[in-house]
Amino acid sequence: MSFIDLSLDLELIDNLAAIELETPTPIQAQAIPVAMDGQDLLASAPTGTGKTLAFALPAVQHLLDTEEQHHLTDSPQILVLSPTRELAKQTQLVFENLMRGSKLTTNLIVGGVNIGQQHATLMEAKQRNCLVATPGRLLELLEKGWLDITQVDMLIIDEADRMLDLGFIDTINKITSLLPKDRQTLMFSATLEGDKMQHFASQLLNSQATQISIGGPRQLAANITQGVYQADNDEHKELLARALIRSRDIKQAIVFVNSRHQLDKWLAIVRTYGLRCTGLHGELRQSERNQQIKDLRRGRTKVLIATDVACRGLDIPSVSHVINLYLPAKADSYIHRAGRGGRDGSEGTVWTIADAMDWPNLARIERYMASPIPRIVFPGLGAKKPEPSEKAMTQKAKAKKKAKKKDKTATSGKKKVKRK
Repeated sequence: MSFIDLSLDLELIDNLAAIELETPTPIQAQAIPVAMDGQDLLASAPTGTGKTLAFALPAVQHLLDTEEQHHLTDSPQILVLSPTRELAKQTQLVFENLMRGSKLTTNLIVGGVNIGQQHATLMEAKQRNCLVATPGRLLELLEKGWLDITQVDMLIIDEADRMLDLGFIDTINKITSLLPKDRQTLMFSATLEGDKMQHFASQLLNSQATQISIGGPRQLAANITQGVYQADNDEHKELLARALIRSRDIKQAIVFVNSRHQLDKWLAIVRTYGLRCTGLHGELRQSERNQQIKDLRRGRTKVLIATDVACRGLDIPSVSHVINLYLPAKADSYIHRAGRGGRDGSEGTVWTIADAMDWPNLARIERYMASPIPRIVFPGLGAKKPEPSEKAMTQKAKAKKKAKKKDKTATSGKKKVKRK
């Protein structure tokens, strides 16, 4: 199957060809016809499998189909809600690429920038065909009466599972209460698991909604290769990191850490390798975050060290490798990190350097995916200590918990002495 088989306008096919896309992924092949038929849709697919195009293509096709009928109003026809600023920006870029050569426009509304400037930009826009927004900032504009969404034909909720994690349900409900009742709603997520997700979907979608699920939420895309290097200590981890990051196989890499402190430490270390390296974390101003991503996309940066602020929404095909210097506590965060590599069907590699602190998280991730991650050894840098068994890790965790409980009991048993 090709995109031509999906009854898309030729200008859309040309714009896809310009970014070297000819064949739809499974989620695109199944979701696009349903969305173009005007049906509500609940869809899930593993990260990195093309969900953004799966809703952006039918949305732009709808705009092209109704362009002559649509009278210029202050309300957009398409409203896309994204959980994070980075994902919203990336989604807007996809829409802009698809709209090239047409009179259609897309606008972006996110937090972290001056709200007055955003209002002024909206006022200057001659038309607002598509609006991509984060829920919090959009609600601010709506409450100020600065934006009208009463003519929205299609609502798209992207990364619905992440919306739940970030506690956006109430905000989204307030936004949707202002939308037309007869709108079309598309909801996309990496996972549809859990009662909360099903309840969330039932509130927004009509009873005839189609549900599509590609692969499993706990799986990586087939084009991504994984491997774990065991580190004996911090010094060994630094030696492995140096060898891996300087590998000739890497076009560009995103290196994940768990905290701002770790990021600052490794940013200083990696820069000693003579590589152009920058850091991305949640405390940066939005303009700085945008610049870091722009530098990576344009090839100015080879290595981006990031916290989990970058584990969703970054779609940069030239990123060939993801390296975990520390594993996340949440197993699904590992999957989203891994999905930053191997975009658009290209080969991706995920390397993890695991030391004693990482083994419990690694065991949790492997249980979640129901699959072991291969252990690999870098020539000359193999570990000297044996890998701990899951049983040993469990016993150690129980002993630690017992000692903590004992210490707490001993502390609470002490009598407090009142000072005179």
